[in-house]
This record gives sequence, C-alpha cells and structure tokens, in this order.
Amino acid sequence: MTGQAITDPASTAQVFYRKWRPSSFSELVGQEHVAGTLRQSIKQGRVSHSYLFCGPRGSGKTTTARIIAKAVNCLEPLDGDPCNACAICLSINGGQFMDIIELDAASNRGIDEIRDIREKVNFAPSQGQRKVYIIDEAHMLTDAASNAFLKTLEEPPPHVIFVLCTTESHKILPTIISRCQRFDFRRIASDLVYGRLADITEAEGVNVDPEAIRLVARHAAGSLRDAENLLEQLVVASGSEGVTLNQVEELLGLNNAESSLELVKYLLMGNTSAALSAVNRAVWGGTDLRQLHKQTMELLRAVMHLQWGSEDAVDLSEDVSAQLKELVGSIPPWRILRGLKVWGDVNMRYDAPSTLPLELAVVEICEETAPPAAQAPPAAQPTPTATPVQPARDPSSRPPARPRPQGEARPPAGRPTNQPQSAPNPGPISELGAQWLAALKVLGRMKGKKYNLGALLRDCKAHAVSLDGNTLVLGFSNKANLERMQEEMDDPGSRRQVSQAVADSFGSEYELRLAMANGTGSTANTAKTAQQSSLVRTALGMGARVLEEIEE
Repeated sequence: MTGQAITDPASTAQVFYRKWRPSSFSELVGQEHVAGTLRQSIKQGRVSHSYLFCGPRGSGKTTTARIIAKAVNCLEPLDGDPCNACAICLSINGGQFMDIIELDAASNRGIDEIRDIREKVNFAPSQGQRKVYIIDEAHMLTDAASNAFLKTLEEPPPHVIFVLCTTESHKILPTIISRCQRFDFRRIASDLVYGRLADITEAEGVNVDPEAIRLVARHAAGSLRDAENLLEQLVVASGSEGVTLNQVEELLGLNNAESSLELVKYLLMGNTSAALSAVNRAVWGGTDLRQLHKQTMELLRAVMHLQWGSEDAVDLSEDVSAQLKELVGSIPPWRILRGLKVWGDVNMRYDAPSTLPLELAVVEICEETAPPAAQAPPAAQPTPTATPVQPARDPSSRPPARPRPQGEARPPAGRPTNQPQSAPNPGPISELGAQWLAALKVLGRMKGKKYNLGALLRDCKAHAVSLDGNTLVLGFSNKANLERMQEEMDDPGSRRQVSQAVADSFGSEYELRLAMANGTGSTANTAKTAQQSSLVRTALGMGARVLEEIEE
C-alpha cells in the first residue's frame, strides 16, 4: 500500500524518505510482527508506558514511534490506526504537535538532560491526551544518565509514554531493557523495498526502469531509508528522461558487472594470469576496488548457492544466473569454497589505491590445484642402479666398529672400499613401527633417573622393533645407548613410565627387552647384564676388552 504523502506547505521540498514516511501501522514495510502487536494494544487500550525498538538503520523504528504517538492522541482512531484526518493527526504530520518530544541521545547523553526530563515529565499534555518521549540512539546515554533515568522509566506519570530507539541494544543497561516492552525490527527484504520504491515512483510520476529499481533495492541491504535517498538522487540526476539501469550502475560504481563476472570465471577455473589481468583492467577502467571486491564476492556466493541447489537465495538477472549455472558444472566444489574464504578475507576497509591485496587473493585461489588431502604425493622408490641418498646421521648413532683381526691391513686413505656407502631403503614403516613412534613422542617429554628417556629410545628405530610373543623387542643400533637405557630400566619409576607409554600407544601391555639391532640384548625386567658383574668389571679395569656377548 502506498504511503500517504504528508501534506504541509514545504512538502514539495522534502526528501523522499520524509515525504513518503508511513503514517499508519498498515503502511509499515516488512515489520508486520511489530505493527500487528502495537495496533492491537492501542485498540484494546493496553498501551505500555515504555517501549524499546531495536534494529538496523532505516527499518522504521523512529517512524513507528511517531505512529504510536499519533495513534494514542488521535481523536478518531480506526482499528488501532490513526485516522490522519483529525486536527491532532494533521498537527503531528505537520510537525506542530508539542506533546511529542524527540531527544537525540547521541548529542544529549548526559545526566543534565535526563534531569530536565524528570522535571518536566509531570507537566500535563498541552494539546493531546498523552505526552510521548522518543529517545533516538538510546545506547549513547552515559551510565550515570541511564541510572538516573531508571525510576522515571519504570513508573512515569499515567499521561507519559517513553519510546527508546537503538541500533545497538547490547550497549543498553539490562535494567533499562527489563523496564520496557522490546520489539526487534528486521532488515526489510529487497522485494518489499522494490514494491515500496515502485509505488513512490508511480506516485511521483517518474519513469524508472524496473531493473534499476531492483538494483537500488538490492544495494540498500534492507534499509528502506537508504533506498529512498538513492532513488531521489537518481530521479534528480536523470531529470525528465527517466532512470535507467546504466545510470544506477554508474552512480553506484557498479558499471563493471561484466568485469566481475569475468573475474569470477577465471578464479574458479584457476586461470591465474587471466584473473590478474581482469583485476587490473577493471582498475584501469576507473572501477572502485571496494565495489569490485563486493561484486565479486556476491557472484561467488551465488555460485555456491547454485552448486548446492539453493537458487532461491540468488537475486541476479537471468542472463548472469544462466552463465553461472554453466560454470558450476565444470568446476570442483572445493574451489568454490576456497574462493569464498580467501576472497572474503581480503581487507577492503581502508581506501588504498593498491591492487596488491586482490592480486594476492587471486594467486592464492588459482594456484591451489587440489584439496590439501589429495596433495600428498606417493613416496618415490629408488631405482636399483641409483644409490639412495640417506639423511645425515648423528655420529653417536653409528653401530660399533667391528674389531679388526691382527694382521689385517687398514685400507689406504682415499681409496674406495668394498663396503656399501648407505643402508638399503627399509621400506614403509609397519603398523608396529608407527605405534612405536607414537610412544616415542610421549616419552620425549619424560626424564628418567639420569637421562631423557625419549632421547635414548630414539636410537631404537621403527624398523628395529619386533614382537616376540608377549615381549616387545627394542633393537638399538648403539651399544652405549643400550647400556644407558638398561640403567634407566633398572629404576622402577623409569620402567613404569616406558611401560605406560607403550601400553597407551599399542593398546595392550608388553614385557620389554632391549637388544642390539643384530639380535643380542637383555630383558628389561631381568637382572643385570653380563658387563655389570663384578668379575667383568675387574677384567675391564685391568685392560681387557669385550669381544662378544653370548646370551645363555
């Protein structure tokens, strides 16, 4: 329903959003849940003493507050709506009614202004039946002013109504919120904004392209006031020729729709060079970087909805939608999600002339050729003729040198020997080895009686771990490390830590046996090794050498 134009001598000079402001609850756009409740409360004579209207800008909060003030003072209300024909309604529409007091809390936020209200609130209305105080941007009141306002807000005189309007309800004191009837205003849908603008253009006798109105409604992002302001600007600029879609795109900086569509295609196809060129062509053509970013983001969002069958959420022309649908069938879904995330993370809050943020996003989107889970390449197997390159080893992890029999000559320096230079590739790690690596990760943070348990056990490689019945055999490549670990295993605390880590990683408890990688060694819970006997220690002290250990 078209809003009734407010008739006063200066109405022809008023801007659209004031001239065509709704004058009754039935004319409110997109706020039926608020209008219906308020109309019934006025019809039944159950008007609250205080209201709190919350919602985004341009959604009708202050307009609704004025309609309440008009309805409670109207001499001949019609089903809860003001008649807009009596002397009171005409006075309010003309801005001459003295019992509506509007206060801008953004500029009158101190305690002195609240004290002034408290002093004057007891005065009787001068023209109507009710005095209505409308406080805009109520969240801007200071804490002291809000606390001073509490008692008056809770128990005002019977002839007073308070209406608080805010865009940031979370900043209002909970004690104030609890004293008001709260109504949450919603963003107005673009089709409702379109209908309202179409009614205004028809009433004004202005020729406007329907697609131009639809673009204005979509660009307003739910704010009817913003849409009406933009429409008036277009009407004034176009004169008697009428408003076209190209004029709207030029005014909004959206005349690069083809550039954005082209850029989206290159991004989703992974064509890095073409996407970079598209960004720079748009900028050289005078396109605003923020608008390019915003339009591209909207198109990427549309592609996401088309990919997963949610076409109702896409508000684009048929031609653009058809091109995006063709694109959806030829690209992997993961690239759409990646494009949305990366492009959405670009910070365009600051007006920087550089195209670098967008170019970096282009490269990051296009150069990713597969999802992370599919990027792990198979391990390359060495050929029989090539000597595999082994990583450098710690000198302490080398196996002990084999004692050379007497009379055997040492090989000359610099002459190659017959021994292989590197160990053969042990192949992939078995499940047993993987479980042992998990246990090592836990033991890396534990310290035994003398040494770090994880550091010693790292000498036991994953390929040197084997299972002998209920015994886990740990093969060491360095004998000194084996002996040090044996000392740690003699300590009950260290042995308990190792056993617990093994049980957690393997899922069951095992006996542990330490051994050299060639198979010799000892059991963790046995007595001391042969080298720990007093006889062997005495012999070693006299200069003897251990040539071989034989396990009995």
